[in-house]
Amino acid sequence: MSRLPLLDEAKDPEFAEALADVEKSRGKASNALRSMGHAPEALKRFASVGDYVRYHSALTARQREIVIVITGRGYEYAMLHHVPLALQAGIDAKEIEAMRKGEVPATFSEADQALAQYALEFSTPSSVSDQTFSKLKQFMSPREITDVSFNAAYYVAFALMLAAMDPTPDSAEYVQAGLAWQLKADQS
Repeated sequence: MSRLPLLDEAKDPEFAEALADVEKSRGKASNALRSMGHAPEALKRFASVGDYVRYHSALTARQREIVIVITGRGYEYAMLHHVPLALQAGIDAKEIEAMRKGEVPATFSEADQALAQYALEFSTPSSVSDQTFSKLKQFMSPREITDVSFNAAYYVAFALMLAAMDPTPDSAEYVQAGLAWQLKADQS
Protein backbone atom coordinates (compact mmCIF):
# COMPACT_ATOMS: atom_id res chain seq x y z
CA MET A 1 0.00 0.00 0.00
CA SER A 2 1.30 3.41 -0.93
CA ARG A 3 2.58 5.55 1.93
CA LEU A 4 0.96 8.62 0.36
CA PRO A 5 -2.58 8.61 -0.98
CA LEU A 6 -2.97 8.80 -4.74
CA LEU A 7 -4.58 12.06 -5.75
CA ASP A 8 -7.81 12.27 -7.71
CA GLU A 9 -7.20 14.37 -10.81
CA ALA A 10 -10.90 15.30 -10.89
CA LYS A 11 -10.43 17.08 -7.56
CA ASP A 12 -6.99 18.61 -8.15
CA PRO A 13 -6.59 20.63 -11.38
CA GLU A 14 -2.85 21.20 -10.90
CA PHE A 15 -2.28 17.45 -10.54
CA ALA A 16 -4.61 16.80 -13.51
CA GLU A 17 -2.50 19.11 -15.68
CA ALA A 18 0.74 17.43 -14.59
CA LEU A 19 -0.76 13.99 -15.16
CA ALA A 20 -1.91 14.96 -18.66
CA ASP A 21 1.65 16.04 -19.49
CA VAL A 22 3.06 12.75 -18.18
CA GLU A 23 0.51 10.65 -20.04
CA LYS A 24 1.31 12.30 -23.38
CA SER A 25 4.67 10.54 -23.35
CA ARG A 26 3.73 7.13 -21.94
CA GLY A 27 0.04 6.51 -22.42
CA LYS A 28 -0.82 6.24 -18.74
CA ALA A 29 1.03 7.19 -15.57
CA SER A 30 2.14 4.41 -13.25
CA ASN A 31 1.22 4.40 -9.58
CA ALA A 32 4.84 5.35 -8.87
CA LEU A 33 4.54 8.52 -10.95
CA ARG A 34 1.03 9.22 -9.66
CA SER A 35 2.36 9.02 -6.09
CA MET A 36 4.64 11.97 -6.91
CA GLY A 37 1.61 14.09 -7.77
CA HIS A 38 1.63 15.88 -4.43
CA ALA A 39 4.34 18.04 -6.03
CA PRO A 40 2.86 18.47 -9.53
CA GLU A 41 5.59 20.70 -10.95
CA ALA A 42 8.29 18.31 -9.72
CA LEU A 43 6.34 15.39 -11.22
CA LYS A 44 6.26 17.10 -14.63
CA ARG A 45 9.97 17.86 -14.56
CA PHE A 46 10.97 14.42 -13.25
CA ALA A 47 8.76 12.68 -15.81
CA SER A 48 10.29 14.85 -18.53
CA VAL A 49 13.71 13.34 -17.78
CA GLY A 50 12.09 9.90 -17.77
CA ASP A 51 10.56 10.60 -21.16
CA TYR A 52 13.99 11.49 -22.51
CA VAL A 53 15.80 8.43 -21.17
CA ARG A 54 13.03 6.02 -22.19
CA TYR A 55 12.12 7.37 -25.62
CA HIS A 56 14.65 9.86 -26.97
CA SER A 57 18.18 8.86 -25.96
CA ALA A 58 20.80 7.39 -28.28
CA LEU A 59 20.63 4.02 -26.50
CA THR A 60 19.08 0.89 -27.96
CA ALA A 61 16.25 -0.78 -26.06
CA ARG A 62 18.70 -3.48 -24.95
CA GLN A 63 21.24 -0.95 -23.66
CA ARG A 64 18.54 1.03 -21.89
CA GLU A 65 17.15 -2.03 -20.13
CA ILE A 66 20.61 -3.26 -19.08
CA VAL A 67 21.13 0.06 -17.30
CA ILE A 68 17.65 0.06 -15.76
CA VAL A 69 17.72 -3.54 -14.51
CA ILE A 70 21.10 -2.95 -12.89
CA THR A 71 20.28 0.39 -11.28
CA GLY A 72 16.81 -0.75 -10.18
CA ARG A 73 17.79 -4.27 -9.17
CA GLY A 74 16.99 -3.92 -5.47
CA TYR A 75 13.49 -2.57 -6.02
CA GLU A 76 10.70 -5.01 -6.83
CA TYR A 77 8.43 -2.27 -8.17
CA ALA A 78 11.06 -1.40 -10.80
CA MET A 79 11.58 -5.07 -11.64
CA LEU A 80 7.83 -5.61 -12.09
CA HIS A 81 8.03 -3.24 -15.05
CA HIS A 82 11.54 -3.68 -16.38
CA VAL A 83 12.13 -7.45 -16.31
CA PRO A 84 9.44 -7.87 -19.01
CA LEU A 85 10.90 -4.91 -20.92
CA ALA A 86 14.39 -6.43 -20.68
CA LEU A 87 13.08 -9.75 -22.02
CA GLN A 88 11.32 -7.85 -24.81
CA ALA A 89 14.65 -6.14 -25.61
CA GLY A 90 16.40 -9.51 -26.07
CA ILE A 91 18.05 -10.00 -22.68
CA ASP A 92 17.52 -13.56 -21.48
CA ALA A 93 16.23 -14.60 -18.07
CA LYS A 94 19.62 -15.89 -16.84
CA GLU A 95 21.29 -12.60 -17.77
CA ILE A 96 18.56 -10.67 -15.98
CA GLU A 97 18.98 -12.82 -12.88
CA ALA A 98 22.74 -12.20 -12.88
CA MET A 99 22.21 -8.43 -13.16
CA ARG A 100 19.67 -8.53 -10.33
CA LYS A 101 22.40 -10.13 -8.20
CA GLY A 102 24.78 -7.28 -9.09
CA GLU A 103 26.80 -9.38 -11.54
CA VAL A 104 27.89 -8.72 -15.10
CA PRO A 105 26.60 -11.64 -17.21
CA ALA A 106 29.44 -13.63 -18.76
CA THR A 107 27.23 -14.25 -21.81
CA PHE A 108 27.09 -10.54 -22.66
CA SER A 109 29.17 -9.19 -25.53
CA GLU A 110 32.24 -7.21 -24.53
CA ALA A 111 30.34 -3.97 -25.21
CA ASP A 112 27.37 -5.03 -23.06
CA GLN A 113 29.75 -6.14 -20.30
CA ALA A 114 31.38 -2.70 -20.33
CA LEU A 115 27.94 -1.07 -20.17
CA ALA A 116 26.79 -3.33 -17.32
CA GLN A 117 29.96 -2.70 -15.33
CA TYR A 118 29.54 1.06 -15.82
CA ALA A 119 25.94 0.89 -14.57
CA LEU A 120 26.97 -1.22 -11.56
CA GLU A 121 29.70 1.22 -10.59
CA PHE A 122 27.55 4.28 -11.33
CA SER A 123 25.05 3.19 -8.71
CA THR A 124 27.63 2.86 -5.91
CA PRO A 125 29.03 5.61 -3.67
CA SER A 126 32.54 5.28 -5.15
CA SER A 127 31.10 5.72 -8.68
CA VAL A 128 32.78 4.79 -11.97
CA SER A 129 36.46 3.89 -12.08
CA ASP A 130 38.80 5.28 -14.74
CA GLN A 131 39.28 1.74 -16.05
CA THR A 132 35.54 1.15 -16.48
CA PHE A 133 35.02 4.56 -18.08
CA SER A 134 37.88 3.94 -20.53
CA LYS A 135 36.47 0.52 -21.41
CA LEU A 136 33.02 1.94 -22.16
CA LYS A 137 34.60 4.66 -24.34
CA GLN A 138 35.86 1.87 -26.61
CA PHE A 139 32.26 1.03 -27.48
CA MET A 140 30.23 4.20 -27.08
CA SER A 141 30.29 7.79 -28.26
CA PRO A 142 30.36 10.70 -25.80
CA ARG A 143 26.62 11.20 -26.48
CA GLU A 144 25.86 7.56 -25.69
CA ILE A 145 27.93 7.64 -22.49
CA THR A 146 26.10 10.78 -21.42
CA ASP A 147 22.77 9.10 -22.17
CA VAL A 148 23.83 6.04 -20.15
CA SER A 149 24.66 8.35 -17.26
CA PHE A 150 21.34 10.21 -17.49
CA ASN A 151 19.50 6.89 -17.67
CA ALA A 152 21.33 5.51 -14.63
CA ALA A 153 20.90 8.74 -12.66
CA TYR A 154 17.17 8.86 -13.39
CA TYR A 155 16.62 5.25 -12.34
CA VAL A 156 18.77 5.56 -9.21
CA ALA A 157 16.64 8.56 -8.21
CA PHE A 158 13.44 6.74 -9.18
CA ALA A 159 14.47 3.65 -7.19
CA LEU A 160 15.16 5.74 -4.09
CA MET A 161 11.76 7.45 -4.47
CA LEU A 162 10.12 4.03 -4.80
CA ALA A 163 11.83 2.79 -1.65
CA ALA A 164 10.72 5.82 0.34
CA MET A 165 7.17 6.21 -0.97
CA ASP A 166 6.34 2.51 -1.47
CA PRO A 167 3.68 2.99 -4.17
CA THR A 168 1.04 0.35 -4.74
CA PRO A 169 2.24 -2.03 -7.49
CA ASP A 170 0.58 -1.59 -10.85
CA SER A 171 -1.76 -4.25 -12.20
CA ALA A 172 -0.62 -6.91 -14.66
CA GLU A 173 -2.82 -5.23 -17.26
CA TYR A 174 -1.01 -1.93 -16.73
CA VAL A 175 2.38 -3.64 -17.08
CA GLN A 176 1.24 -5.33 -20.32
CA ALA A 177 0.01 -2.01 -21.69
CA GLY A 178 3.40 -0.51 -20.82
CA LEU A 179 5.16 -3.28 -22.73
CA ALA A 180 3.07 -2.55 -25.81
CA TRP A 181 3.66 1.20 -25.48
CA GLN A 182 7.44 0.72 -25.15
CA LEU A 183 7.59 -1.72 -28.07
CA LYS A 184 5.76 0.77 -30.29
CA ALA A 185 8.14 3.55 -29.18
CA ASP A 186 11.22 1.37 -29.74
CA GLN A 187 10.09 0.46 -33.25
CA SER A 188 9.40 4.04 -34.35
